[in-house]
Amino acid sequence: MSSGNETKPPISESPPLSPLERLQLMVPGFRGYKVKDLIRQDDFLVRKTVASMLEEALNFIQRAEEEVARNNPFDPLIQQYETVLSDLRSLIAEVWGGSPTGDAGMHDRFKVFPENLEKLVEYDLRLVDTAKAILDSAKARANPQVIDSMIRDARTYVIERQKLLIPEKLSEKW
Repeated sequence: MSSGNETKPPISESPPLSPLERLQLMVPGFRGYKVKDLIRQDDFLVRKTVASMLEEALNFIQRAEEEVARNNPFDPLIQQYETVLSDLRSLIAEVWGGSPTGDAGMHDRFKVFPENLEKLVEYDLRLVDTAKAILDSAKARANPQVIDSMIRDARTYVIERQKLLIPEKLSEKW
């Protein structure tokens, strides 16, 4: 007989989410590159999510820099902020840089081979997680050098995931 005081197991005892499940929660509309015709769309969704977070971080960092400059226009921190802002702008351009425009001749560019699917999802998740960490650090006004280190990590993920999305013949040039 039940005493009525029994409790359900806490949610934390449920199995951890897979990288694909985590990415699907973080990137609205993401299908996990499972539908061949939607690979480009999933790639776009990941890029859009990452770029949006990075652009928001850029705004927070600009405001922090402006505040420092108002208080002391000769503060060496301003130069650190300038470096971070420049690196962040470059990263945003790189995130969008490999993004296809239009349909002509692009269908063969975006192929995900089954053996690379898991790697691609892992790079996507790392990229989204790192973009979120950059945004959170920008909001918290973290040290610019710490943010710049995260930007370098994100750049690595952008490059590695792009290698997985281009045909082998082209990837040999990377």
